Amino acid sequence: MRYPIVCVCMLLHALSAHAQFEEYFNYQDMKDATRWRGTDSAWIIQNGQLKSNFGQINSNFYISAITSPPTANEWQWWMQLNFNTSSLNYVDVYLGADKRNLLDSLLSGYFVRVGNTKDEVCFYRKDPHATPLLLIDGRDGTTDHTTNILNVKVTRNEDYEWTLTVNDVTEGTAIDSMYTNGTIMGFAVRQSTVSFVNKHLFDDVIVGTPQKMNVLINEILYDGDVEFIELYNNGISPVSLSQLSFRRSKPNGGLTDPVAFPSGTLETGAYAAFTTDPDALQLQYNCMHVYKMSLPALTNDSGNVLITDKSGDTLDALHYSDAMHFPMAKNTKGVSLERLNVNAPTQQISNWHSASSTVGFATPGIANSQQLGAVDLPGKLTLTPEVFSPDNDGRDDVAVINYALPAPGFVADISIYNAAGRLVKTICNHFLLPAKGFFTWDGTDDAHNIAPTGIYVVFASLIHSEGDVQRWKLPLVVAKPKNT
Repeated sequence: MRYPIVCVCMLLHALSAHAQFEEYFNYQDMKDATRWRGTDSAWIIQNGQLKSNFGQINSNFYISAITSPPTANEWQWWMQLNFNTSSLNYVDVYLGADKRNLLDSLLSGYFVRVGNTKDEVCFYRKDPHATPLLLIDGRDGTTDHTTNILNVKVTRNEDYEWTLTVNDVTEGTAIDSMYTNGTIMGFAVRQSTVSFVNKHLFDDVIVGTPQKMNVLINEILYDGDVEFIELYNNGISPVSLSQLSFRRSKPNGGLTDPVAFPSGTLETGAYAAFTTDPDALQLQYNCMHVYKMSLPALTNDSGNVLITDKSGDTLDALHYSDAMHFPMAKNTKGVSLERLNVNAPTQQISNWHSASSTVGFATPGIANSQQLGAVDLPGKLTLTPEVFSPDNDGRDDVAVINYALPAPGFVADISIYNAAGRLVKTICNHFLLPAKGFFTWDGTDDAHNIAPTGIYVVFASLIHSEGDVQRWKLPLVVAKPKNT
């Protein structure tokens, strides 16, 4: 269902001068929304993301919110533009602006322009009645693709040195302290023709102080007789659990009040599971390091959960859904979602899998049954294992396509074909890659059916903006599940 936005109140919490603003667009009913404001009827919420919905050509439109105190020094967000950018089709993301109307010529502050003549991501200062001043000139060609998926971060240190990062690649730095009191963040879109309409998506907006503790959501059971959430310390120092709080989204929008974790210490590389009923959990699953806490009931089907520190800053956040489970599972009640790789992004959908049947469908407080270890990459792209069986038994349930690139700026096309040469699955199409990462294939085709046993071929093309082209053709076998 789509929801039109006139004046929009998204998922907002600005708790103090040291707190963070987080927005994951998990809204169901927006009739009473008031915090986000912008061009009338220009935006909707669709599939948990903010999406443009403005059909007027040769137009400019915007949406903005009061997101931070003037002391904020980090801004980050996810965005997807389903078009090649140009001088008449781009997005300006404002940080620390002084006016809610992002089209006001008297506005002052800073913004990131995504797109423009050179298809780049750049950082500017906006002065009233003046041409924007370019502070950081990003790489050319970054947004010269039919689909542009970008994770953008801007930081500012105590000396007012700004750093712009796109998909984990630093675009540059600049020093500027002209404006220090702006509190507005928002998105302003420039579009020219109908072919650019309704093709702007935004999500995962976080504004505040840089995160310090590296505590991750590692496993979650949100639909079961007894539910739990598991944390993992991926940092280099022990973490006091009493410094952490748990929050989740409400069905009608907003977040629950913070719930403090019990006292204790989460050592480096350690797991801890939290539930309202440890005895019942231990009767149902093989567990260790289980703590009792007043964990709010988790919503079925989908929802957001967040881990925050004592200042209210978000350490990790997960938007979970049934779509992240093993696709052929007939019933996922009592089955947890496990993180595959602690070093991959939390919200990367391919980084989650149903817990294995061989461990009873959950592993609270212990190592996950489904996880990907470190892979030695002899080349730029490898496939492991070459034979896998998507039967959810905890062994070789997914095929993993790992890559490590010598430079940023590569775009990937990866597809899987059967022995007859027919396309079975499109893994990604014109996907702008970070320097290192992975994709997974769970054995399903594009119609969400399990592919028959047999030989398949992974075709991968990595194309750099400067013309370098790398191609791979890797064999892969879908084996017969052991329980059939």
